[in-house]
Amino acid sequence: MKIRVGDAIELKQIQVHEQKDLFKVVDDNRKQLREWLPWVDFMKKPEQYGPIIKEWTEMNDAREAMTLGIYYEGTLTGTCGFNTIDGLSRRGQIGYWLAEENTGKGIMTAAVAALIDYGFKEMGLHRIEIIAGVNNEKSRKIPEKLEFTQEAVMKDYEFLYDHYHDCALYRMLKMEWLT
Repeated sequence: MKIRVGDAIELKQIQVHEQKDLFKVVDDNRKQLREWLPWVDFMKKPEQYGPIIKEWTEMNDAREAMTLGIYYEGTLTGTCGFNTIDGLSRRGQIGYWLAEENTGKGIMTAAVAALIDYGFKEMGLHRIEIIAGVNNEKSRKIPEKLEFTQEAVMKDYEFLYDHYHDCALYRMLKMEWLT
């Protein structure tokens, strides 16, 4: 599974042999990522990613989710994908993160736009959602730049290590994206 985003950006399935690369990106960005991602502290060694990457591959194959690596100039620098896919309702929920060194370059906006295009045109989705922490300004800029509609603020939606935080729910419908 590959989605070409541009000359320098590609989304593709991460392979088990890349577990050390994935760990290094997370480890090098641990402080920044842990602020908004509840799983970061639990990933303490590269070998933990092997079973997770296998699970991602199985879920991708079953079309229950689609977790893809973001490769910038050939190097793994984050992930972007559908955390969940509801086939019956034709709905997907996008999640993403990017190494700090590559933020501010338009990489994530381009990757998410390409994923949305793929979701609507190739997967037949009707609705795509993005959920981001209310105070996570960097993450919220993505759906806002892509002209998603904010539908709600969900109180105490996610638990982050020692506290709950509110999240904003954004949505894009196929007919909105394609027009």
